[in-house]
Amino acid sequence: MENLNSKRILVKIIKELQEELSFKAEFISEDWIIIITHNNKDSYIYGNHWSMNSATMQLIAKDKSATYDILSKNKIPAIEHKIIFSHNFQAKYTGQNGCWDEILNYAKKHEYNIVCKPNKGTGGNDVYHITNQLELESVVHTMLSKYPDLCLSPFYKIDAEYRAIVLNGKTQLLYQKERPFIIGNGKDTLLTLIIEKYKKAGLVFLENNMDKLSTVICKDEKIIISWKHNLGLGAKAIVVKDKSIIEPIEKIVNEASKTFDIGFASIDIVSTSDKYYVLEINSGIMMENFALQKTDGEYNYYEITKSIYRDALRFLFQTKEGKY
Repeated sequence: MENLNSKRILVKIIKELQEELSFKAEFISEDWIIIITHNNKDSYIYGNHWSMNSATMQLIAKDKSATYDILSKNKIPAIEHKIIFSHNFQAKYTGQNGCWDEILNYAKKHEYNIVCKPNKGTGGNDVYHITNQLELESVVHTMLSKYPDLCLSPFYKIDAEYRAIVLNGKTQLLYQKERPFIIGNGKDTLLTLIIEKYKKAGLVFLENNMDKLSTVICKDEKIIISWKHNLGLGAKAIVVKDKSIIEPIEKIVNEASKTFDIGFASIDIVSTSDKYYVLEINSGIMMENFALQKTDGEYNYYEITKSIYRDALRFLFQTKEGKY
């Protein structure tokens, strides 16, 4: 059976860049670990994590609550993430006697309009928008049976979400995550339009639109069909060129990357009606879905991805060889 990891864009690009940058790459552990040898010195890529980032910063970046605590301590605007531990973790490590009152008080404070997610989750998996106590009880019970901890956040009315790829303190790429949507034609229902546009992949959008599926959508009316911005869940990357957006985002991204002293990262930023906030910092650079988008006008997404990985390798060689 073919190793699925061998199909990863990162693996493919590393293989393509070996001769150009004069390094040797060895792929082990089902291609999940890549050993990069340059000038007789080894560096490592584990999954999507590069060894120019310290282990401590990688652990903090994976922890949404810890990330929020550090950002807020440094007065960098960030989406609040309140950590809740499972009863097993509490009994062993914190001395707490349960968390339900804490959860309920938090939900009431925000009028049962909150988001519940794994503290160390990725890809938009198991992220829930809570609107009432019944949903709260069901989701929290399910989540704490699967994870040692979870996070609660206020539900923000997000106008847009962006991702910045940062290398050595500089933004290499900024793109907006455009949520899945359909445009009405005045004849077809929302259900028909979703399936026509997204085919089988559109089935995931049906549950959140159950009350509108049989509605005929007016001609040229735009309907957002998912509240999540993940590329892996149907969103599309739009490269940002507007300086009025780039400048304030770069400012907050630079502050965050400097605070974390992180060499290579992706930083997610959301905009609301009044300001920009850091949503999370990712020490694992996941560009698979971006790279797989079809060439769109002036942008070849695969070549953009390859260029970023090329620069990351050069920076990796510098840090490993003491030139940085």
